Amino acid sequence: MNEVVHIVGSNELIEEFNLVEFRLLYEGKLLPSGNQNKRGKEKHKIRRVFHPQLRRLWHVNPNLRQLAASQPAGTIDELMIKLNRPIPPGPTEEERVELGWKSFGDNWNRLGYNFVPLVTEKMVLRCSLDILLLRPGDQKHIYRMGDIDGQLKTLFDALRMPDQEGEIGKDNGPNDDEHPFFCLLQDDRLITEVRVVTDELLLLPNHKEVKANDAFVIIDVKLNHKDARTFDNIFG
Repeated sequence: MNEVVHIVGSNELIEEFNLVEFRLLYEGKLLPSGNQNKRGKEKHKIRRVFHPQLRRLWHVNPNLRQLAASQPAGTIDELMIKLNRPIPPGPTEEERVELGWKSFGDNWNRLGYNFVPLVTEKMVLRCSLDILLLRPGDQKHIYRMGDIDGQLKTLFDALRMPDQEGEIGKDNGPNDDEHPFFCLLQDDRLITEVRVVTDELLLLPNHKEVKANDAFVIIDVKLNHKDARTFDNIFG
């Protein structure tokens, strides 16, 4: 069920802001991580799977589109100049949305990426995760280097922005479609509730055999607003 809250900008009520429930999907390797092995490369690979899903969420959700398009005109004009693009008399909504994303990304520039986290400390959201984790369950395929806690650690870290170079492995920087790079969380400490259900994975789609570290994951994300904030304070 959607929850309706009010977002205030420039001391005026902008619009009711619907925070929808949505799902993120992952299939492939899910290796456990811990103090002995940080799995930076593997985490960033999973982060790259979530990126296009979250980018589409920002594209199709009308309230997130409005949030991006509502950046101050001066900021938009500065970005147009920075990108060597002429300032149109009246940018289209799509142009304002994309330039708004770039503005958000500039606030979270690190490790060669411009990140756009959906859940930040300033946005004051409660983020609950309901996770269905399918993995091989028979004795032959138990991954002996770690258990479900280590796999969940990998998953949670892949949902947030990386802080250090070791959290992305030996990386060549963002791909062409990763400007900016969308992720769920500023920090995994912003997760307020987690429910995990595990079951046996029989076979990944389009695979002929199951491997020890295979996983199919469905993450049901629910965002509940704790307080109203101005648009100016949501990102940064």
